[in-house]
Parts: sequence; structure tokens; C-alpha cells
Amino acid sequence: MVRANTPWLTTLAVLVAAYIVAALLETVTLILFRGHLQGQRLGEYYGYASLACLGLVLSAPALGRQLLLSWRRGLGLSALGFAAAHTYLTFEHVLGGHWEALDFLGGEERLGAWLGVAALGLMLPLALTSTNGWIRRLGRQWRTLHRLIFPVAGLALAHAVWLGASGWPLKVLTLLAAAVVLLLRIRPRPKRLARKEHIDAS
Repeated sequence: MVRANTPWLTTLAVLVAAYIVAALLETVTLILFRGHLQGQRLGEYYGYASLACLGLVLSAPALGRQLLLSWRRGLGLSALGFAAAHTYLTFEHVLGGHWEALDFLGGEERLGAWLGVAALGLMLPLALTSTNGWIRRLGRQWRTLHRLIFPVAGLALAHAVWLGASGWPLKVLTLLAAAVVLLLRIRPRPKRLARKEHIDAS
């Protein structure tokens, strides 16, 4: 999910950028919506922002851009931050601040909600072990653990398409973006780039 030698300053810069994006999204929703509807929409936008960060994390090795590779730690932490904000706003403005409200959802909606919860849960150990110290402690096991980014992204994508309230145009666009990321990951790459990706971990 991150490179072992990602400088903390780069990570901080990405987190600041993510905070600016969050502030802009909040401003947009404040202009367009009011009350619970604003909280619901902002929560949804944060969910898509988290998914976008995950897509960039997965795309970085395939694109082979040094700058993008150095952003992966910050992008991964930003994905968790957006996902946490999405969960909180959904809890407050969709479930009314009561987990029991999940019982009133239909079976398919409840399953879609639990897909998002599972994605968030799997992101936590990735964030907690994203420091250079944990990379050294875990060694090769670190790479194995951080391959959880693939099921995390899959669960988050399924959650967004399943429960997203913005309509099918945004859902179709999300699926197309996911297809591009998948093609980037599976396309043949030069041996030197493939070797570098193996060393940097993903």
C-alpha cells in the first residue's frame, strides 16, 4: 500500500490536500443542500473520495510515476479518513444515530451496508502498519498484509455501486474508472518496472 521510503513530508502534503478536498466538498454540499440531506450527500461524496484514493493507490505501481508512488502512504491514509467520515455521516444522517436502524433496511441494503463496514475494518490494519517501523518489523509479511488493499477496494466498490444514492450516471462512471484501474494492474509491464513494483510492495 505504501513504499518503505516514503518521506513523512510527502505523506503530510497528501493529507493536507485531502483535507482541502474535504473542505471543498463540504462547501459544495452546504450550498446545494440543507439539514439531513446535506449530511447524507456529504457522506456519500466522502465515500466516493475514499474510493478514488484507493484507485490511485492501486494505479500508482502500474503507472510507474515516481511522484505518484511516493504519494501512496498519504493516499491510503486519506482513503481511511474519508471512509471514516463517510461512516460517521451515514450513521448520523441516514441511520439517525442508531445502529438499530439497520434492522429496518431491506436484506439487500443491509448486506450492502455490511460490505462497507467490512472494507473499513480491513483498512484499519493497513493504516496502523503503514509506518516504516512496521514495515521493518513485519518484513515480507508486510507485503502479504498490504495485499488486503485488493479486497478492500473490491468491497468498497461493491458498497458504492450497491447503495450509492447519486444515481446510475455516477455509478457507471465509477465502474468505468474501476475497469481502467484493473486494466492498468493486469496489463503486461516491462521487466524493470515489474521488478521495482515487487521491491516497493503493493
